[in-house]
Amino acid sequence: MTGCPFSKALLIVNPTAGGGKARYWGPRLVDAGRRFGITLQLVQATEQEDMVRWIANCDHDLILVASGDGTFHQVINGWMDAGKQQPVGLIPIGTGNVFASNMGIPFHPERALTSVLKGQVRLLDLGQVDHRFFHSNMGIGFDAYVVQRMEGSSPPFFKRLFGSLVYFWEAVRQVRHYHWSRFVAEATLPDGSLHRWERDAWVTLVSNMPVYAGGLRVAPSAKPDDGLLDLCILPAQSKSDYFRFAVLGLLGLHLRHPAVVYQQVVQVTVASDRSLPSQLDGEIGPQTPLTIRVLPNALPVLLPSPRFVPQASVVAAAD
Repeated sequence: MTGCPFSKALLIVNPTAGGGKARYWGPRLVDAGRRFGITLQLVQATEQEDMVRWIANCDHDLILVASGDGTFHQVINGWMDAGKQQPVGLIPIGTGNVFASNMGIPFHPERALTSVLKGQVRLLDLGQVDHRFFHSNMGIGFDAYVVQRMEGSSPPFFKRLFGSLVYFWEAVRQVRHYHWSRFVAEATLPDGSLHRWERDAWVTLVSNMPVYAGGLRVAPSAKPDDGLLDLCILPAQSKSDYFRFAVLGLLGLHLRHPAVVYQQVVQVTVASDRSLPSQLDGEIGPQTPLTIRVLPNALPVLLPSPRFVPQASVVAAAD
């Protein structure tokens, strides 16, 4: 099988991804790449510093990441910091696989590789907060609190067996410990106007893509190529509101509630009555107050089909 426009690619594999199954997929992906006439240099890395070093020294045509959303997040940040130009691609081997869910990448690694190598390079937006970048979603408040509590607490085999259910189980466990906060969000809207919201809320989400963890369509209008981010504030004045809005989110009905804030923005500053954690693509982020902005057309990604990105944003693979 031939026809792939790339001749050599760096394949970064996090061997701990997917509860450890990623380590077994690396050599199989290298073999699969040969059938497309592309040489994959396999690198196994668990530490972000190692990934950043490989990316900084990379002169390959393409950078592929076989892992989950967290490792893809780290690679993209290394790619941005190093000022690289070659496209990146994801082979999902993780627990949540939010990016893959949004972009229609198959969850089976070999099928994912086939799908992206037959695809096209497309320019996607990124979100930026401080000196960090995110590809899918950012959360401030309860979801980031859950991510903090999960860090290092769930054994790999548990994540492998139950996937994103681990997050929901931890959320149920932690809900009794978490108290909502007073949020103030000041945003620049697409027309250049400024707007301000103040709410008692349990979580504020800033999304680049519609699907959140567990398949929740928290930001149904979000598109990763529209030059905008989608702000969603879920209010709370009692702990029962956590469950109420979680259920409404599962049913796709949360935006019908008049107290929910949902607005597309170019930039937003989020402050709170106490310092709150954030999470970026499931990775622990900085504390509030935070300023988040969109970087339009910032990342060339090899994708299987133009589900969200119009043909105007397609980049010639030979460029």
